[in-house]
Amino acid sequence: MTTAFVSRLRAPEAGDLPLRGLWLTCLPPYAVELAGLGAVDWLGADLQHGDLALSDLAPLLRASPVPVLARLADHEPSHLARVLDTGVDGIIVPAVESADQAAALVAASSPPPRGTRSTGVSRAGSLGKPQPLLLPMVETAAGLDAAEEIAAVPGVDGIFVGPYDLSLSLGASSVLEPAVVTAIETVIANAHRRDRLAGVFAGNADLAARLPAVELFAVDTDLAALRAGIRQLFGPP
Repeated sequence: MTTAFVSRLRAPEAGDLPLRGLWLTCLPPYAVELAGLGAVDWLGADLQHGDLALSDLAPLLRASPVPVLARLADHEPSHLARVLDTGVDGIIVPAVESADQAAALVAASSPPPRGTRSTGVSRAGSLGKPQPLLLPMVETAAGLDAAEEIAAVPGVDGIFVGPYDLSLSLGASSVLEPAVVTAIETVIANAHRRDRLAGVFAGNADLAARLPAVELFAVDTDLAALRAGIRQLFGPP
């Protein structure tokens, strides 16, 4: 499944996408295994915000019926390497703002001769996992300005947009402001211009309706899904 998922994104066929994901911030592996994720194409495990830790990743990967992408906590190469060692299907790296930063991430995530990532006993190596997707996040004004240069870096598979931090960086009061939507459209267009994937977190039905087509679409968070389910069962408070 993992190999097919990565291959599907690296060489998508017409009508095959988007792949819709659920963004995990707090659900443990036990809940993920039993939740019934039939309509979910992938999970995004957020190590930057929420309650998930690096130690949750391997159990989550064993329990999940769908591929898992992990958002890193930062750019630190040692953290990046430990996340890759778990066998995730891809990494989403927050607040990438230049081609140089993107190139450093490629080097840190790739073995020689392309990069500097060392080998060792790991879950990923033992299972023969393919090279994971590398998706720098554009979520600042500086990242927006450098989006096409970031996408052009060899070894980058695509760009993932963080609309909410991007709106704050642009001084907007809402992610639905036209300037923010235009900025998101610009990032997606720059990724596609360089034949890269584009991903985006929505978390808002109105925003989702305004976005252009992307390959990876994070619909909302696990917490939002829990709240929606409770409202459906019990009605509004």
